[in-house]
Amino acid sequence: MLEWWVKNFASCQLGDERLNNRAFSIGKTLSQGFGKAFSEVFSGARELKRAYEFLPTRRQSLAR
Repeated sequence: MLEWWVKNFASCQLGDERLNNRAFSIGKTLSQGFGKAFSEVFSGARELKRAYEFLPTRRQSLAR
């Protein structure tokens, strides 16, 4: 799976070195734990939260 990580993340350029590093780190971790839940792949609550925050998801509001 490491080849997948290199193919998909090694050349990403997000316009900020910190974002690039975070994408590399998340991609590498996910490739090493392929098929597992995020909570199993990331070693701690901080890493798990940062991975979820990095995902491009829309925030949903329950208020109408």
